[in-house]
Amino acid sequence: MDDIKEIKKEIWRVKQVIETEEKLKADWDQQFEATQKFLEADPHNQEVAAFLPEFKENVDAVKARLKPLYEKLAGLEAQLPQAPEVAAPKFDPEKHPLLKKTLEKTEPAKPVVYNTGDMCEAQWHDKSWYKAKIQAILGAASDPKYHVKFIEYDETMTVDANAVRPLQVKRKREEPAVSTAPVTSTPAVISGPVSVNPNAVVAVPDAETAAPRRKKIKNSKALAKSVANWKDFSSSMGKKVGAQKESMFRTGTNAGSRVGFTGSGSGMTEASKRVRYDNKADVAAEMAEMEEAKDRAYEAYKGNRIVTNPPWSPPPRRARY
Repeated sequence: MDDIKEIKKEIWRVKQVIETEEKLKADWDQQFEATQKFLEADPHNQEVAAFLPEFKENVDAVKARLKPLYEKLAGLEAQLPQAPEVAAPKFDPEKHPLLKKTLEKTEPAKPVVYNTGDMCEAQWHDKSWYKAKIQAILGAASDPKYHVKFIEYDETMTVDANAVRPLQVKRKREEPAVSTAPVTSTPAVISGPVSVNPNAVVAVPDAETAAPRRKKIKNSKALAKSVANWKDFSSSMGKKVGAQKESMFRTGTNAGSRVGFTGSGSGMTEASKRVRYDNKADVAAEMAEMEEAKDRAYEAYKGNRIVTNPPWSPPPRRARY
């Protein structure tokens, strides 16, 4: 593997040297040809004629250097592994009865020539084909353009030749063939050919041919009755509603009017002010109550009165371990 890499590198170096020498040879050949053309116009110019031998020598020297390079390149390329040859096919596809048909070259379709008034199908902007009629032929004979009118949509448009095609004939559905199987009958089995009645078709109404459904129209008495009922309903609703009342949400038109309920007799509802709960006041009240209880207990003790249920007693001390 390493030898193949070295050979490829050497081939690349030789090709670079050959490319440089070929460019140098092309320059000498160009100078030699230019000098010959100049001498053809002025054959007596000895100064220019003196350059011809020098140009010839340079060209021959470059050719001499290129010859061993070509030989070296051919030897290096021969050392590379050759690609495997493609195996010949085991059989000729052209001789196969089925593959021969697929390999046959189909002849190109001949261009269709249209005339004014011909019916065809043209392509609209949505890339769909619609039935149209050619009204005029524009452009050159090699690249014609057709001005068509779409039959179903009453629209005109100028299209290219590739946007026009003949009318597509829709193939009718083939009727099922009647079976012609021979009749076989035995003492055990009695059989016969299947018969299909082609005229037995389910009647399906066509949307276009079906008669439209007639709308039932009321007679004059029914219409008059319905009108009278509607008038009675309208008059009764008007009596029930009565005069329009003012809305309780009505806003005054004065500059100092306020938004709210009107006619209720009460003022605007005031929102209560949110105050943070003060824990310090509760602690101070508890401390004052404790001091007052101490004073009462002291006064009772001082007056030699027995207090069975003093209002306050100090909490017991916890034993320390």
